[in-house]
Formats: sequence, structure tokens, C-alpha cells
Amino acid sequence: MEAVGQETTNVGAPELTELGKRIETIRIDRGISKQHLARFAETSRQQLWRVMTGKSELTFALRSRIAEALKIQPSELDVGAPTTKSIAVLPMTARDFGNYLADPRAIALTLSTLPTGDAGRKLKRRLLDALEDVALTERRTLSSDFFDLRRRVLAGQL
Repeated sequence: MEAVGQETTNVGAPELTELGKRIETIRIDRGISKQHLARFAETSRQQLWRVMTGKSELTFALRSRIAEALKIQPSELDVGAPTTKSIAVLPMTARDFGNYLADPRAIALTLSTLPTGDAGRKLKRRLLDALEDVALTERRTLSSDFFDLRRRVLAGQL
């Protein structure tokens, strides 16, 4: 039993707390929201928070997904790795953009981070229009899944 006046603190492992700081610093440097990072890392914001605060272990799979979402190597999350200030943020290349256009899941994730309602639907339509314009300019073929996403946006389902 705890003595009166004594406070119990549940401090996470120092390695994880440092890891959480690294993830947060890189996320902010990249201009990525916590919601966006969680979605692209295929986890919940709550689980991401538990990892970042040291309350939960970071699995190898989640480490890989977080690193991929941040566009870094998993080893760059290790304590002692170069700080993000020395990691250059590279612009999206034509190949990256082509991969993005070919991945309807990535586009759907982007769309799901945008507002809902009429204003959100207009914004989503404009984004899809812009992606389609760039694809046409770059002579890239869009998949039927892309047009399914457009249909879902117009129907208010996404």
C-alpha cells in the first residue's frame, strides 16, 4: 500500500521516451500531423501516443511502418542516430508521385484526413482533379480504383 503523501509515477523506459522524442521531432520537421502519421503507419493515435510517451513497446513491424510514413530508414529512429536536423527532406520525385497515383490506398488515406461536409467534399474533388491533371500531363494511367475513389467522394462516402 502506498504511504500518504507519496506519489507513484509510471515513467516509461528511457529508451522509449527518447525514441518518442525522435519520432515527434522528425514528424514535426516533416510537417506531418499525428493523425496522418498514425494512419500511414496503420496504427491508432492512442497507440502512437503510448509508444511516443514510453508506455508501450515499439514492435519491429510498427517501427518499420512509422519509418516508412516519415520517409526515413528505421535505423534513423535509433537513439544515437543523426538528428533530424541533419536529415534532408527530399521533394517528392516523379517516381514517388507515380507510386502515389498507383496506390489508391494512399490517396484514400489522404482524402480521409480532409474535412467532411460540403466544404470537405469540394476540397477532395479539387485534390482529385489536380491529381488527374498531373497524371494526364505526366502521361500516367490512372487505375479504376482512382475513379472509384472519385465516385465515393461525390457520393459523400469518403
